[in-house]
Amino acid sequence: MIEIVFAILSSFTFAYNVIGIKRGLQKMDYLSCSLLVSAISCATYIPFLFFVDFSQINMISIFLFTLSGLIAPGLARLIFFQSLQKVGALITSSIMPSQPIISAISAVIVLSEMFPPNLWIGILAIIVGAIIIETSISRNNGQKTKVAYIILPMSGVLMGGLGDSIRKIALNISNQPFLGTVVANLAALILYYLVYIFKSRKIRPITWNDFKLMWVSGIVMALAWIFTFYALSCGDVSKVAPIINSQPLFIYLLGHFYSKEIGNVSIRPLIGAIIIIIRSKYVPFYLIP
Repeated sequence: MIEIVFAILSSFTFAYNVIGIKRGLQKMDYLSCSLLVSAISCATYIPFLFFVDFSQINMISIFLFTLSGLIAPGLARLIFFQSLQKVGALITSSIMPSQPIISAISAVIVLSEMFPPNLWIGILAIIVGAIIIETSISRNNGQKTKVAYIILPMSGVLMGGLGDSIRKIALNISNQPFLGTVVANLAALILYYLVYIFKSRKIRPITWNDFKLMWVSGIVMALAWIFTFYALSCGDVSKVAPIINSQPLFIYLLGHFYSKEIGNVSIRPLIGAIIIIIRSKYVPFYLIP
């Protein structure tokens, strides 16, 4: 059951990080925000590298950790932030919570994990509840969008779901979740830096004030990915991915304390939260080893 604890902690820290990210996006573009948060996250890991058993390093797992990092958080995060800009929060938030389905299906195909029928009920409840919550939170934006841009959040969902399975394969080869976290986030940082250099003439430079604004988000993001890797290390993707992606429940709860960053919440997100909680009725059928 320890994987459930890690998955819940991952979900909460990712949700809490929304506060800092929204503050950052008000001052800088999505690429600068991604680069800065990733740089701070990677710096957070440095003191703990002394506890890594480098004698157990497997080059295949390092390659897979790197690949997973390039996919998610790498490309997935860039796509998600760009989707917020192009599509708007309403449509993006409605599509992104479907990632557990992609994670679970890819785990069945790639990892040959068992897929009990009750798991579908739990995943469906999470998705329905998450959509209700997130569409309520972002409804105030009311942005118009082009149908062609819908491919952005859909691509983010695919990237995130595929990244979970690749991380699990790497952990099966070399069960070092902390090392995997560092390698994956370093790969994402390098990706962001290369894209930033390519677009540096079109965006303003990152300043010290930006760092002061985002340093907490970077540390929280570092913790979120540690919890994610440990959850995947201890449990199956099809079991922990739905819990990790139940972030809208925590976003709704945090909305009462950070209404300025998250927005005002109403009865609609409460209904969504209840649907997510109801899914716990089905949890014992597939979370017990």
